[in-house]
Formats: sequence, structure tokens, C-alpha cells
Amino acid sequence: MKKIILSVLVLGLLASAAWLIFSVQQKKDAAAEAEVRAEAIPKVRLTTLSGDTLSLPSLSSGVATVLIYFNSTCELCKIELKSIGEHISEFDSANILLVSSQEPSEIVEFYNNNSLKNSSNVYWLMDREMEVATHYGVRSVPAIFCYDATGKLQGKFQGTVKVDRILDRLGISKVAIP
Repeated sequence: MKKIILSVLVLGLLASAAWLIFSVQQKKDAAAEAEVRAEAIPKVRLTTLSGDTLSLPSLSSGVATVLIYFNSTCELCKIELKSIGEHISEFDSANILLVSSQEPSEIVEFYNNNSLKNSSNVYWLMDREMEVATHYGVRSVPAIFCYDATGKLQGKFQGTVKVDRILDRLGISKVAIP
């Protein structure tokens, strides 16, 4: 009887170990696939806060683009967007796509209290079906993706990053601030 119990335990441990290895490999594969997908802006249409539907490829066509996946309750996101807001004039030759999967009411409240709300090159977009999050494999925010005017990925960042690094990846010269 002890041999049977021991055999069952050993088989259970082996099965658990095999499942764990399989699970880890699946996560690695998914991350590698997201790396490849991130080379291009996703071909999806998202809704703006005013209810319009915009195509991400059309917003990024022929212009340097930074896509920031954010959450309005995230302190790091608030810091990053505040920093970009303080340097918004340096982004005048680029589009900034701010994408969130939150409820519209949460995004609107954050928008109303944000210095980027009146910038014509900033687009606030709702990822209701989490298509963008899936495309990039977003696991934490802010997730920042920088594309040049040809649509080629030039850099990506997890968490906050200095504005100069974003501008550098976008190929934008920094304006000297007096």
C-alpha cells in the first residue's frame, strides 16, 4: 500500500513539474510572439473619448508616433504623462497615442485633469476589447512604444522613462529650454 501511495505521489509530482515547464514555455513563446508583433503598430480601430473611431495605422502614417498604454490609477503613468506634458512642445512633429482598457468614465476623469487634454497631436483612445494590450503583450503600465515616421519600431519601455529618451527614439531633436 505504501508503494502505491508513493507511486501516486511521484506521478503527481512529475505531472506537476511537466505542467509547470509547459506553462513557463507557453509564457516565453507568447512574449516572443509579442516582441515580433510590436515591430508594427496594430491594425485596429479604437474609440476616442468623443465616440469617434480611429485607425491606429492612419494616426501613425508618415509621422513619428509614441504609443503609451496607461491606466489612470497608475502613479507611474501619471508621472510619465505629466513629464510628457511639460515637454509637449517638443512632440509637435509626432503623434502621441494614449491607450487604456479602462472604463470610459475613468479615462474621461483622468483626461479632464491632465495637461495633455488640449494638445492636437495627442489622441486618447479606449482599448475596450484589449486588442492593443494583446498585440503588445502588455503586462504592466506604462508600456511605451516609439515608432519613426516610416512605422518602424525604434524603442520600447516598461515603466517611466525620461522624455529625452523617447524623443531620441522618435528621431526628434530636443528644443533647448531657456
